[in-house]
Formats: sequence, structure tokens, C-alpha cells
Amino acid sequence: MRQHQEAQNARARLARLARWVRLISALMAVLVLTVPPLFWAQPDWVAEVARRDWALGTVQLDPMARLGGLLAGLPASAMSLWALWQVWQLFGCFGRGELLSLRPARHLGRLGWALLMLMALLPLSDTLVRLALTLGNPAGQRQLVLGLSTYHLLCLLTGLVMLALSRVMREAARVADENAAFV
Repeated sequence: MRQHQEAQNARARLARLARWVRLISALMAVLVLTVPPLFWAQPDWVAEVARRDWALGTVQLDPMARLGGLLAGLPASAMSLWALWQVWQLFGCFGRGELLSLRPARHLGRLGWALLMLMALLPLSDTLVRLALTLGNPAGQRQLVLGLSTYHLLCLLTGLVMLALSRVMREAARVADENAAFV
């Protein structure tokens, strides 16, 4: 009786957690969709970030340069949305009590691939943004910089961990199916 109650409590806690993670994922998706257009529409904000975070001196803030910056970030934004969709789906499975099955393992694996692709897209996006903002500068003041940060490497590591966990979950699902066939 006590084990049954503990199992019910654990399922209820997991369902609550799943709802919170799905809510956070949805809010993050809204941010991914809304913040970039808002950012690139405000030249003063772009200038401040370019100076402070990207170490760019002279930048072009005309509408074409800012449109180039927005377009440069679209692939990374799209991949972020796909990753958030995988989180949404994964925690939907968890919320329904679907733990040792192929569906959550697939979503976890797709999340891992999304993070690996994001790791590749972010440095490229950063490079193209810098190029878009400095392309109109005189010769010698244009910047083409390709860099990796610890954030990019964290995406790589997290993606690899997700892929490994996905494989472990697939194997656990296979063993659970085999055991269920014996009963």
C-alpha cells in the first residue's frame, strides 16, 4: 500500500514538473520568435550590444545592415525552436507517465541533435551578424570573425549527453518490452 502511494506521489511530481517545463519551453519559444525582430528594429539597442558584447567599433545601422543581422540569426532561431519543440514533446510524454518507451527516447535524441546543430549554427550566425554590421564600413574596418565560446562548447557537450541518454532510454525501453512479453 505504501509503495503504491509513493509511486502515485512520484507520478504526480513528475506530471507537475512536466507542466512547468512545458510552460517554460512555450515562454522561451515566444521569446525566440519576438526578441530578435524587436532587437533588430531598434538601432540604438543594436549599437549598444555591438559595442559592448561584440566588440565592434564602427557599425552600419541602416535598415539593410539590420535586416542582414536578423536574417543571419534565423537558422539558429529556427533550430532553437525545434529544440524547444522536442523539450515540449519529451515532457508531454513524461507528464503522461510515458517513461520507458521509444517516443520519449526519440524526442531526447532529437533534442541532442538540435543542440549539436545549434552548436554549429551559433558561431556561423555570430560571424554573419558581425559581417552584416560592418560590410558597409570602409576597407580595413570590416570584420569577419569566427569564434567559439564556452556556451558553444556547452551546447556540444549537452547535445552529446542527450544523444547518449537517448540510446540508454531506447535500450531500457527494449528491455522493458522484453520483460513485459514474459509476463
